[in-house]
Amino acid sequence: MTSSSDNKSTSGWIFSLGGGAISWASKKQTCISHSTMESEFIVITAAGKEAEWLRNMLFDIKLWPQPISAISLYCDSEATMSRAYSNIYNGKSRHISIRHGYIRELITNGVITIVYVKSVNNLADPLIKGLSRDMV
Repeated sequence: MTSSSDNKSTSGWIFSLGGGAISWASKKQTCISHSTMESEFIVITAAGKEAEWLRNMLFDIKLWPQPISAISLYCDSEATMSRAYSNIYNGKSRHISIRHGYIRELITNGVITIVYVKSVNNLADPLIKGLSRDMV
């Protein structure tokens, strides 16, 4: 979601474990993105960092079953998912090259998987979008 006054998108995510939220965030992005895909990639990168931290924390819990499976990140942008899983890098996407490399590394190392979810089923949407009159 982009605010009309500053043109910065809002990132948001929720991580749940055992049916309860254990980590969540909603904050303005620090840069202006050139496209929806780029904005979503910024969110996926931030959520990927949180997923990596949570996974490392679970490794430290001796009673947690090992090995830990990949954490699923749900994304409502098919273009972002396609870019994340693509090994091909072209000059047109150089503005997200560092983020792309980081996400590819997390996917390759089995830390995360990215799963498509429709916007209406996206749990994080209320953190980044204003509620419609019907929802209130």
